[in-house]
Amino acid sequence: MEYSFSIYQRMRVAGLLGEEDLAYPISGGTTNAWGAREAWMSEKQVPEWGLRQYRGPIWEIINALSLSLVGLDLAMMFHPVSASYVKEITGQFFAEIPKVMDNLGYYDWVSARIKK
Repeated sequence: MEYSFSIYQRMRVAGLLGEEDLAYPISGGTTNAWGAREAWMSEKQVPEWGLRQYRGPIWEIINALSLSLVGLDLAMMFHPVSASYVKEITGQFFAEIPKVMDNLGYYDWVSARIKK
């Protein structure tokens, strides 16, 4: 996760600074979270970790949301439960943005409207 986070962050910043080859939407294989032993190991091997049916999707959700913080635009996901939760969480986040930004005058600044 640490390496992926750093790479996505560098790609996003370079794109914003004008690097044409990196100024595009970023997609990521959040399914790589299933490679973590905590996601796939049987509960018989490590009963203290809980059921695998919960751990796998949770690892994928955490991976997708963490990478979204640094600029991931499209998460390629494996588990339908993970995908639905990420969609719900990001939907809630983006529903709140207009409310917060309107109070700060952000949209007036972006559209260059002059407040009276």
